[in-house]
Amino acid sequence: MKLTYLVGLTALLGALASCQSDQETTQTPAPVSSSVYKEAGVGTSAFTPNLAGARAALATSTQQQEVLTYINQARSKPCQCGTTVYPAVPALTLDAQLNAASDKFAVDLATYNYFSHTGRDGSLPWDRMTREGYVWRAAGENIAAGYTTTRAVVDGWLKSPGHCANIMSANFKNVGVGYGYSATSTYKAYWVTDFGTRQ
Repeated sequence: MKLTYLVGLTALLGALASCQSDQETTQTPAPVSSSVYKEAGVGTSAFTPNLAGARAALATSTQQQEVLTYINQARSKPCQCGTTVYPAVPALTLDAQLNAASDKFAVDLATYNYFSHTGRDGSLPWDRMTREGYVWRAAGENIAAGYTTTRAVVDGWLKSPGHCANIMSANFKNVGVGYGYSATSTYKAYWVTDFGTRQ
Protein backbone atom coordinates (compact mmCIF):
# COMPACT_ATOMS: atom_id res chain seq x y z
CA MET A 1 0.00 0.00 0.00
CA LYS A 2 2.76 2.44 0.97
CA LEU A 3 4.79 1.42 -2.09
CA THR A 4 1.79 2.06 -4.38
CA TYR A 5 1.38 5.52 -2.88
CA LEU A 6 5.07 6.34 -3.40
CA VAL A 7 4.98 5.12 -7.00
CA GLY A 8 1.86 7.16 -7.63
CA LEU A 9 3.40 10.23 -6.02
CA THR A 10 6.58 9.82 -8.06
CA ALA A 11 4.54 9.51 -11.26
CA LEU A 12 2.54 12.63 -10.38
CA LEU A 13 5.67 14.65 -9.63
CA GLY A 14 7.19 13.48 -12.92
CA ALA A 15 4.06 14.56 -14.80
CA LEU A 16 4.08 17.97 -13.13
CA ALA A 17 7.73 18.57 -13.95
CA SER A 18 7.06 17.62 -17.56
CA CYS A 19 5.52 21.05 -18.31
CA GLN A 20 9.16 22.17 -18.56
CA SER A 21 11.53 20.99 -21.25
CA ASP A 22 14.71 19.05 -20.53
CA GLN A 23 16.33 20.82 -23.48
CA GLU A 24 18.73 23.73 -23.23
CA THR A 25 19.22 23.34 -19.48
CA THR A 26 22.84 24.44 -19.80
CA GLN A 27 21.99 27.96 -20.98
CA THR A 28 22.89 30.70 -18.50
CA PRO A 29 19.67 32.03 -16.97
CA ALA A 30 18.62 35.33 -18.48
CA PRO A 31 16.44 37.93 -16.80
CA VAL A 32 12.70 37.59 -16.55
CA SER A 33 10.58 40.32 -15.04
CA SER A 34 7.63 39.87 -12.72
CA SER A 35 4.57 39.01 -14.78
CA VAL A 36 1.55 41.28 -14.56
CA TYR A 37 -2.17 40.53 -14.65
CA LYS A 38 -5.39 42.57 -14.64
CA GLU A 39 -9.10 41.86 -15.01
CA ALA A 40 -11.94 44.04 -16.36
CA GLY A 41 -11.76 47.61 -17.59
CA VAL A 42 -9.90 49.24 -20.44
CA GLY A 43 -6.88 51.53 -20.22
CA THR A 44 -5.61 54.07 -22.70
CA SER A 45 -2.19 55.24 -23.70
CA ALA A 46 -0.37 57.33 -26.25
CA PHE A 47 2.55 54.89 -26.47
CA THR A 48 4.09 55.22 -29.92
CA PRO A 49 7.38 53.42 -30.48
CA ASN A 50 9.68 54.86 -33.11
CA LEU A 51 9.48 51.87 -35.46
CA ALA A 52 10.53 53.87 -38.51
CA GLY A 53 14.01 54.45 -37.16
CA ALA A 54 14.30 51.23 -35.17
CA ARG A 55 17.24 48.97 -35.86
CA ALA A 56 15.67 46.20 -33.82
CA ALA A 57 14.30 43.12 -35.57
CA LEU A 58 10.65 42.07 -35.23
CA ALA A 59 9.37 38.59 -34.40
CA THR A 60 9.00 36.22 -37.32
CA SER A 61 5.85 34.16 -37.76
CA THR A 62 8.03 31.07 -37.17
CA GLN A 63 9.11 32.41 -33.77
CA GLN A 64 5.51 33.24 -32.90
CA GLN A 65 4.30 29.77 -33.88
CA GLU A 66 7.11 28.07 -31.92
CA VAL A 67 6.39 30.04 -28.73
CA LEU A 68 2.68 29.25 -29.14
CA THR A 69 3.48 25.55 -29.58
CA TYR A 70 5.68 25.40 -26.46
CA ILE A 71 3.13 27.33 -24.38
CA ASN A 72 0.31 25.04 -25.51
CA GLN A 73 2.43 21.96 -24.79
CA ALA A 74 2.79 23.20 -21.21
CA ARG A 75 -0.95 23.96 -20.97
CA SER A 76 -1.87 20.47 -22.22
CA LYS A 77 -0.93 18.82 -18.90
CA PRO A 78 -0.81 19.68 -15.18
CA CYS A 79 2.06 21.99 -14.29
CA GLN A 80 3.58 23.11 -11.01
CA CYS A 81 4.31 26.83 -10.90
CA GLY A 82 6.23 27.47 -7.70
CA THR A 83 4.12 25.85 -4.98
CA THR A 84 0.85 25.90 -6.96
CA VAL A 85 -0.24 23.03 -9.19
CA TYR A 86 -2.30 24.11 -12.19
CA PRO A 87 -4.51 21.66 -14.09
CA ALA A 88 -4.31 21.24 -17.85
CA VAL A 89 -6.16 24.03 -19.65
CA PRO A 90 -7.31 24.62 -23.24
CA ALA A 91 -4.81 25.75 -25.87
CA LEU A 92 -4.34 29.44 -26.62
CA THR A 93 -4.71 30.92 -30.10
CA LEU A 94 -2.42 33.53 -31.63
CA ASP A 95 -4.12 36.89 -32.00
CA ALA A 96 -2.98 39.45 -34.57
CA GLN A 97 -3.73 42.44 -32.31
CA LEU A 98 -1.85 40.91 -29.39
CA ASN A 99 1.03 40.02 -31.75
CA ALA A 100 1.19 43.68 -32.77
CA ALA A 101 1.17 44.91 -29.16
CA SER A 102 3.83 42.38 -28.15
CA ASP A 103 6.06 43.02 -31.16
CA LYS A 104 5.97 46.81 -30.89
CA PHE A 105 6.83 46.66 -27.21
CA ALA A 106 9.63 44.11 -27.67
CA VAL A 107 11.18 46.29 -30.38
CA ASP A 108 10.87 49.34 -28.12
CA LEU A 109 12.62 47.50 -25.28
CA ALA A 110 15.46 46.48 -27.60
CA THR A 111 15.74 49.82 -29.38
CA TYR A 112 15.72 51.98 -26.25
CA ASN A 113 17.58 49.45 -24.07
CA TYR A 114 15.30 49.09 -21.06
CA PHE A 115 13.53 46.19 -19.35
CA SER A 116 10.17 46.86 -17.73
CA HIS A 117 6.45 46.23 -18.15
CA THR A 118 6.01 50.00 -18.06
CA GLY A 119 6.60 51.67 -21.41
CA ARG A 120 8.64 54.82 -21.82
CA ASP A 121 5.38 56.81 -21.80
CA GLY A 122 4.06 55.11 -18.65
CA SER A 123 1.86 52.64 -20.54
CA LEU A 124 1.09 49.22 -19.08
CA PRO A 125 0.41 46.00 -21.03
CA TRP A 126 -3.38 46.50 -21.16
CA ASP A 127 -2.88 50.04 -22.47
CA ARG A 128 -0.80 48.72 -25.36
CA MET A 129 -3.30 45.92 -26.05
CA THR A 130 -6.18 48.42 -26.09
CA ARG A 131 -4.28 50.67 -28.49
CA GLU A 132 -4.10 47.78 -30.97
CA GLY A 133 -7.89 47.37 -30.77
CA TYR A 134 -7.97 44.35 -28.45
CA VAL A 135 -10.92 44.90 -26.07
CA TRP A 136 -10.09 42.70 -23.11
CA ARG A 137 -11.68 41.43 -19.93
CA ALA A 138 -8.49 39.67 -18.74
CA ALA A 139 -4.98 40.72 -19.67
CA GLY A 140 -1.46 39.73 -18.69
CA GLU A 141 2.10 39.99 -19.91
CA ASN A 142 5.39 38.11 -19.60
CA ILE A 143 8.68 39.65 -20.68
CA ALA A 144 12.19 38.23 -20.83
CA ALA A 145 15.56 39.25 -22.19
CA GLY A 146 18.77 37.55 -23.21
CA TYR A 147 17.29 34.22 -24.34
CA THR A 148 18.46 33.16 -27.78
CA THR A 149 15.79 30.60 -28.72
CA THR A 150 12.04 30.22 -28.41
CA ARG A 151 12.40 27.00 -26.40
CA ALA A 152 14.77 28.66 -23.92
CA VAL A 153 12.52 31.66 -23.28
CA VAL A 154 9.41 29.56 -22.69
CA ASP A 155 11.38 27.29 -20.35
CA GLY A 156 12.62 30.38 -18.51
CA TRP A 157 9.05 31.56 -18.01
CA LEU A 158 7.92 28.10 -16.88
CA LYS A 159 10.63 28.07 -14.19
CA SER A 160 9.38 31.41 -12.81
CA PRO A 161 6.18 31.05 -10.73
CA GLY A 162 4.47 34.27 -11.87
CA HIS A 163 5.23 33.77 -15.53
CA CYS A 164 4.28 30.11 -15.33
CA ALA A 165 0.95 31.12 -13.73
CA ASN A 166 0.19 33.39 -16.70
CA ILE A 167 1.02 30.57 -19.11
CA MET A 168 -1.21 28.12 -17.21
CA SER A 169 -4.09 30.53 -16.54
CA ALA A 170 -7.52 29.32 -17.64
CA ASN A 171 -8.53 33.02 -17.74
CA PHE A 172 -6.68 33.49 -21.03
CA LYS A 173 -7.84 32.46 -24.49
CA ASN A 174 -5.42 34.38 -26.75
CA VAL A 175 -1.74 35.24 -26.85
CA GLY A 176 0.53 37.52 -28.82
CA VAL A 177 4.26 36.94 -29.20
CA GLY A 178 6.80 39.69 -29.72
CA TYR A 179 10.55 39.69 -30.23
CA GLY A 180 13.00 42.53 -30.55
CA TYR A 181 16.72 42.33 -31.20
CA SER A 182 19.33 45.04 -31.11
CA ALA A 183 23.07 44.36 -31.04
CA THR A 184 23.64 47.58 -29.09
CA SER A 185 21.20 46.79 -26.24
CA THR A 186 22.23 45.22 -22.93
CA TYR A 187 20.55 41.85 -23.44
CA LYS A 188 20.33 41.88 -27.27
CA ALA A 189 17.14 39.74 -27.48
CA TYR A 190 13.87 40.85 -25.85
CA TRP A 191 10.69 38.75 -25.70
CA VAL A 192 7.10 39.74 -24.88
CA THR A 193 3.98 37.60 -24.60
CA ASP A 194 0.68 39.42 -24.13
CA PHE A 195 -2.14 37.21 -22.89
CA GLY A 196 -5.81 38.11 -23.10
CA THR A 197 -9.46 37.21 -23.28
CA ARG A 198 -11.84 39.44 -25.18
CA GLN A 199 -14.85 41.12 -23.56
